[in-house]
Amino acid sequence: PRRPPARLPVALPRPRPPAGARQASRTVSAVAAPIKVPPPPRKGRLLTGAMIGLAIAGGAYVSTTDEATFCGWLFKSTELVNPLFALLDAEFAHRLAVSAAAHGFVPREKRPDPPVLGIEVWGRNFTNPIGLAAGFDKNAEAVEGLLGLGFGFVEVGSVTPQPQEGNPKPRIFRLKEHGAVVNRCGFNSEGIVVVAKRLGAQHGKRKMEETSSSSDVKQGGKAGPGILGVNLGKNKTSEDAGADYVQGVHSLSQYADYLVINVSSPNTPGLRQLQGRKQLKELVKKVQDARDEMQWAEDGPPPLLVKVAPDLSKQDLEDIAAVTYWTKALFFMLFDSW
Repeated sequence: PRRPPARLPVALPRPRPPAGARQASRTVSAVAAPIKVPPPPRKGRLLTGAMIGLAIAGGAYVSTTDEATFCGWLFKSTELVNPLFALLDAEFAHRLAVSAAAHGFVPREKRPDPPVLGIEVWGRNFTNPIGLAAGFDKNAEAVEGLLGLGFGFVEVGSVTPQPQEGNPKPRIFRLKEHGAVVNRCGFNSEGIVVVAKRLGAQHGKRKMEETSSSSDVKQGGKAGPGILGVNLGKNKTSEDAGADYVQGVHSLSQYADYLVINVSSPNTPGLRQLQGRKQLKELVKKVQDARDEMQWAEDGPPPLLVKVAPDLSKQDLEDIAAVTYWTKALFFMLFDSW
């Protein structure tokens, strides 16, 4: 039988991919291709190198600069920031400053006070006579930071037994032409419990520092290198002022280098009536008895001060002087009543 003729291979045309597939392949090829990044301009490289060199040189210089000079620079730099606070609401600027001190965002004074500035008052040694009055740090939030600024003493408060909001806002006003501030805060306070916790933590930290490295700890008060005062007030709605002050003594006197009975604020109804001879004598006696019934170490109880108003008559001042003489308390006048 005849064999069928052999079939020769036939080259068939290659099928063309769809248009979408061709576009995808081109895209993949484009992504896969290396991207050439142009080198930075010569000026940019020189500027970057110069900045790095300046940073290294500055760090090396600061490391070799004495501590006093560097500390002076830090305090000088705050003059650039201070004008910005004038653009803010007065009370908001105050809160911002307290918060900055509480979190360590303020410079620390590393230079020791000259011995000539030292003074002994009430059995307490002050490294210098310049202090921060009550009203700035009302709730003892920034004691360590404020003492670190170099103050000889810091006074916290006024502290009331129960938390209270104080007067409605706005209540702090700037007098730019006099470089002064007027406030009508009305004893706004977070209360004794909150303040006692903060002062207790600060007091414990101080004790640990003294125990671990007593030779390196600066001589000072119960809270740090400076003296700590606690200013006591009464609640606006309280009917027993004596009980309010006694509660403050029992809760806070153990953390204080001195105590202050504040009877001078015009922003608390009826408070200044306690400046009368009879009322003040009874009040001071109650507070003294509360302090003296507590147990104290060999350094003794904190001295007791009475803060009175600056606009008293001569007779009022004589009455108060007589009370402090017989009760062995101290009194002083301040022209700010926070």
